[in-house]
Amino acid sequence: MSVSKLRTLRISALLAASFLLTGAVGVSCSGDPSLDPARPANPGNPTGSSRPASSAIGQWSPNPSYDTCTQSFHDTYFAIGPDGKRYPTWHPPSATDPASGRECSFGHEHGRDPRGSGLWNFARAHFAFDENRNGLIDPSERDASGLPFGYVTEQLIAFNAANGIPNSDRIEDHVGHKIAWENGVRRERLVNGVQQSFDLFCDVLTVVHQETHTAESLASNLHQLTYAIDCNRGIEVSRSSVKLLANVMATSGNPSSFVARVPTGFLEIAYGVAQPVTSPPGGIELGRLIPTIDNVRTDIFVPGAQTSNFSTGLVEKWSTAVSLIKFDGVELAAFDPAFTVYSPSRYYDPDQFDGIGRSIDLCYTGLDAAGQFVNDPLRAGSIVRQARGVECVGIAPNGPATSRTSRIELDDPRSPFNGCRREIIFGASTVRNGGGATTIWYSDPYGGAARTVSFAGALKQYVSAVDNTTQGITLASSTFGGDLSYCAPGAGIHAPN
Repeated sequence: MSVSKLRTLRISALLAASFLLTGAVGVSCSGDPSLDPARPANPGNPTGSSRPASSAIGQWSPNPSYDTCTQSFHDTYFAIGPDGKRYPTWHPPSATDPASGRECSFGHEHGRDPRGSGLWNFARAHFAFDENRNGLIDPSERDASGLPFGYVTEQLIAFNAANGIPNSDRIEDHVGHKIAWENGVRRERLVNGVQQSFDLFCDVLTVVHQETHTAESLASNLHQLTYAIDCNRGIEVSRSSVKLLANVMATSGNPSSFVARVPTGFLEIAYGVAQPVTSPPGGIELGRLIPTIDNVRTDIFVPGAQTSNFSTGLVEKWSTAVSLIKFDGVELAAFDPAFTVYSPSRYYDPDQFDGIGRSIDLCYTGLDAAGQFVNDPLRAGSIVRQARGVECVGIAPNGPATSRTSRIELDDPRSPFNGCRREIIFGASTVRNGGGATTIWYSDPYGGAARTVSFAGALKQYVSAVDNTTQGITLASSTFGGDLSYCAPGAGIHAPN
């Protein structure tokens, strides 16, 4: 039995005693009823504003120094979730506000526009709300749906309330919700550790909450994740097909700690109090690998003849290992995506307030011959090791000698440390749902206690009616991402993002 399965079983066992069943609720998902003319309107309810707001609505407010869009305009980008509530959803970094007729900037992004994904229609159907309760998803209901940010945490709140579980709710910030997708990813198989071509093509779509700008995620290991995959093309489909759409509160490592890269491998560092305090332990995944001041010293501050390695010294990688477990303890599905962020706006430094060092300051700082930090431009001549690379050239042409009045702040859109560049790594998605036609399951927010009827706080999961574990095929990990079209210069993106 896998460690991730054991973890899920432990969570389910803790909750089973107070588990309450309710009537099943018809759910599903689709487009965004925003004011963006690029999106289809809901003809039956053009704005959807009559639907109740989820707790995720209204969390973002503009930075008065840089963001020119209003909060009210931002909140018109919403999707109606399976529970009939309004949830924030994807929006472009900038858009024309119909109230003013002018282009404005939100200052943050949520990744790739999901409408280009081969799984978009599948996701829309999955999350749609059957408003008229006719057992079908009508076109107007489909068009009111989308990818609802905060839906999993909302169900966690409902689940805890229904089962009398205190101090277990989770609140996540808005800008941390990120979408990534790729169509037609060709898989490779592993034979005796060697990758070989495998004629199987998959569409993959992920929505993850990954906060990389404050101290919160140094302690909190529980983050919502939507993971969808459809391997449906190629001659190997009959041997390794899978279609899956899962929504869970996924662990990435252990609560109240994170993982750091050290010369001997990896080190778990204790930090703070997780939110919620009842967050479960992680499983076999590495967890949240976060850069530290020691990585900065080694990879970023280099002598004159070298170039800083920001891709090693200032990178985060969050790993997960998720299982969907039936109520009887049998595993339905398992998947283990990892999410990499380059150039985040923070790193860990125990000598700083809240343990957070700011990446932007690295361009204006260095080390003297004694290894001491120097940030005074008048002492820049004593620096022997400093950040040297394209990341700092445009904003610090004089390096640490840049005057204090010419230095930019961490939330300035000119800063390259905005966490825009991301990659997703996914391995084998295993499904053990053969021998029947049931593809819709309802689990608790952690992926456990899955059954075929809904209940208070349940998450709808789609698991194809196959068993792709019987062929003895091991697929190699695949990587996608790095599309920066939504973070182009001039888009106004800045930390926090």
